[in-house]
Amino acid sequence: MRAEPAVFRPRQLDSEASERITLLRFLLIVGVVFIHAYDTEVTVAGKVLGVNSPDSLGTLIRDFISQGFARTAVPLFFLLAGYFFFRNFDWSLGGYTAKLKARLHTLLIPFLCWNGFNLLFLLTAQNTPITQPYFSGVNQPILQYSFYDYVNQIIGLEGFPIAYQFWFIRDLMVVVLFAPLVYLALRYAPRTILVILSGLWFFNQWMWYFPSVGAVAFFYAGAYLGVKGRDLFSWDAHGKKFLVVYAVVLVADTLTKHAAYSDYLNRLGILLGMVAVLYLTKSIVRRPRLHSVLRWASSGSFFVFAIHEPLLRTLRKISYEILKPSSDLSILILYFVVPVLVIALSLMIFELLKAVTPGLVRIITGGRTPQRQNR
Repeated sequence: MRAEPAVFRPRQLDSEASERITLLRFLLIVGVVFIHAYDTEVTVAGKVLGVNSPDSLGTLIRDFISQGFARTAVPLFFLLAGYFFFRNFDWSLGGYTAKLKARLHTLLIPFLCWNGFNLLFLLTAQNTPITQPYFSGVNQPILQYSFYDYVNQIIGLEGFPIAYQFWFIRDLMVVVLFAPLVYLALRYAPRTILVILSGLWFFNQWMWYFPSVGAVAFFYAGAYLGVKGRDLFSWDAHGKKFLVVYAVVLVADTLTKHAAYSDYLNRLGILLGMVAVLYLTKSIVRRPRLHSVLRWASSGSFFVFAIHEPLLRTLRKISYEILKPSSDLSILILYFVVPVLVIALSLMIFELLKAVTPGLVRIITGGRTPQRQNR
């Protein structure tokens, strides 16, 4: 029996849906920053500063935010990437080549630029007397790197790239390269492959380091929704129910981090949370003041993503060195203050660079900043 090919139905987004996705991207970046702010200890000049209290109220709050609510961010990014790659996908060699050329500018060039910047930053910090104590003693000095070490640090062949948040871009580039295989799966066995990939992600079964199973599964899920012409916000009618169920699962996940089933509860929470977060954008976009602020901040989403490390790591080390936090309360206060400061500084730097060197900003953000209109 011959497989029934999938029907590709291009779909245009209405203005409200487009706005909701724009705001969503910035909110997800905020989630990524808080994921990376989870740790409560830093190493400065060989000394460990901070407090590790796994059973404290502060840990529960950090688990609720960083290991719970914020964990919807990366899967949603991959889902959006797959959705928009395949939403109006008219397969041909020329069409595929055009999409690859576009990703060269939006993914590869920023990937190389920011990892190169991080390598140069760390090299400078390791060899400048005033900053050396903050960046030495843990990692191998960059001046001792072999050629392979440099390649490994930039690409992340054995782990994260040096700008470790860019593992997301690396994995996304790989799944984009294999888009023809995704197309064939969508054409001849869309639901079967979706179920298989979902199961592999849920039960954490995967044989490759990159792309991760989450990258493949959620990119494919987004592509499936895109080619089927599905609305990303089609669950809005049931949004309040999802919020209630998600809140219960999120609390249960937070309270059972050491249980044998905690990983599965966390993944269930991610799935429910994705729908809940999409639904919440409906309320945000209809609040003019909040909408206006987030609309402005959203133009710098990629820049905040790109620069928040090593900025977050640096500010955490400086704040821990100066303040010497020794209580759960002080650790919790810094957990909120430092990420907010990082996001604010990132947006300030973005606005400054956009005014001074707009061409450079367009290159390092993959063209994600609007060009000024001639008056």
